[in-house]
Amino acid sequence: MLQVTRRWPFRGGASPLLFLGAAGILAAVVTVMAVIDIGREKQYVTELLLEKGAALIKAFEAGTRTGMRGAFGAEVRLQHLLEETANQPGIFYLAVTDESGRILAHSDASRIGHTLFSPQAMADLAPDATEKWRLAQEEGDGRRSLLVYRRFVPSAMGRGPHGLKAHPPVENRDFLCTDDCDVQGMRRPLRGVPLVIFVGLDVAPIEAARRADLFNMLATASVVLILGLGGVLGLFLAQSYRAQRRALRQTTALASEVVASMPAGLVLIGPDGRVAMANGAAESLAGVAPGGLIGRSAAEVLPPEVLHNPPTEEREMDLSLAGGPVAAHGVSVSAVRTDEGTPVGSLVVLRDLREVRRLEAEVRRREKLAAVGNLAAGVAHEIRNPLSSIRGYAAYFGAKFAPGSEDRQAAEIMVREVDRLNRVISELIEFARPSDLKRRPVRLSDLAGHAARLIRPDALARGVTIAQEPSNADPLVLADPDRLAQAVLNLCLNAVQAMDSGGVMGLGVGVAADGRAYLEVTDTGSGIDPADRDRIFDPYYTTKSLGTGLGLPIAHKIVVAHGGEIQLTTRPQGGTSARVVLPQAGDQAGPNAEDSDAGEYIGG
Repeated sequence: MLQVTRRWPFRGGASPLLFLGAAGILAAVVTVMAVIDIGREKQYVTELLLEKGAALIKAFEAGTRTGMRGAFGAEVRLQHLLEETANQPGIFYLAVTDESGRILAHSDASRIGHTLFSPQAMADLAPDATEKWRLAQEEGDGRRSLLVYRRFVPSAMGRGPHGLKAHPPVENRDFLCTDDCDVQGMRRPLRGVPLVIFVGLDVAPIEAARRADLFNMLATASVVLILGLGGVLGLFLAQSYRAQRRALRQTTALASEVVASMPAGLVLIGPDGRVAMANGAAESLAGVAPGGLIGRSAAEVLPPEVLHNPPTEEREMDLSLAGGPVAAHGVSVSAVRTDEGTPVGSLVVLRDLREVRRLEAEVRRREKLAAVGNLAAGVAHEIRNPLSSIRGYAAYFGAKFAPGSEDRQAAEIMVREVDRLNRVISELIEFARPSDLKRRPVRLSDLAGHAARLIRPDALARGVTIAQEPSNADPLVLADPDRLAQAVLNLCLNAVQAMDSGGVMGLGVGVAADGRAYLEVTDTGSGIDPADRDRIFDPYYTTKSLGTGLGLPIAHKIVVAHGGEIQLTTRPQGGTSARVVLPQAGDQAGPNAEDSDAGEYIGG
């Protein structure tokens, strides 16, 4: 059973490790970009809050420098200004402290006089003339704030004789004022006292916006990452697809070439019961043109015994393909299935056994020849000597009788029969002896002319006309002229004897399509009976009443020894063609073995 397997998508294309590496690089790039964006967003938010705190500090200082007088000339208290300034969204408090961290003014007046930071913390803060910031945790509610601070430089305008005064009492909600701010016994000049102003900003809204931006940025990065991975995966899949298509084309071309060049016929039958594929060998066996089997019903191409009882192992069968002639084939059928076991068709393998059977017949014929040769070698010498004595005594006693007497005629019959028996034994010896060839260049036209001269008396006696066909080619072969002439003469004699009522025997020479030289003997007789084709070169097989059955076997043996073959075919216009095909002198390979398998019978 043949199976059709599936392959993992990347196999034969891009490596999965390469894809994972590209995906990792893309993920790293997107992550680095996200981290950079997060850092940039954090810096931007911090700078925004710092600028807001610095603007509030400058606005508060500007209020102190202008005196902050109201429309009715009443002096606007700085504590009130502090509270109003802090009463804005996103501001936790405004506070002014001394260097030790004691609160001198606060948007929450209840905290005046308390400590905002310890002296050590104030030393760590190191306030100066520039705005600084730090993140802080608010006491009580635990809220996070961004603390912006620097040295506080209040206004020098509108000072009294004693400069700025401290006003600690909580109930008056005042801290900094000019000389007209009078609370008995609590006035303390602040001239030359270093002050620090703090602005506590709420970072929750900005952090919420920052979280939203971070979410949007992460969502965008995720989309970019997914799209990038999809693009990389698409590129790899496209590359893998192209590589697989290229590999598939190469595999298909290789498989097609292998299938097309196989000597066995392959016929693939699809699930619909029709021929889906057939190679050239199968088409040649069926005797159809290229592509003539594809698409046809399997029942039209293969006999029922193959379809209904398919042999899983090769079985020798005599069958007809696509309505052609019946011939011997080796047939086997295999089911084609996928890995899942789904049937996709059946593969029929056909092997032409005609050549095998011809070779088997040739082996049997050679075995017969070897047996006949051994028999002839052992019997010929044992029979010829007694035959010579019998012939001598028959002639001797025949001379004793009067001419025309019955005894004289009986003696003459004995002599003739002994001569005939001696001729048979001579042919046996000729057939059995090794073919020792003495080669030299021979023109086939000279050989044909010599055979025509020798056979002419027999042809005239039977009313047969000899016609030597003209040819533009006059090939030269390396051959033993005596032995090859004997083979050609036997073919000519066989052709003359095949025409009982007269006819025409043709002799022609030329060069065959495969480049070998040939000498052809034709007749206008009745042709070769199909039942006799397989035995035509067997010793002692003859259809003539007076034939010995050794003429064609001897001719075949001589031609084979020359490295050639005899092709016997039936002519379309009637009669038989016997063509002796031999290598030309320039192509002679020099086989001189009697058991050479170059000589074959080729029926027509």
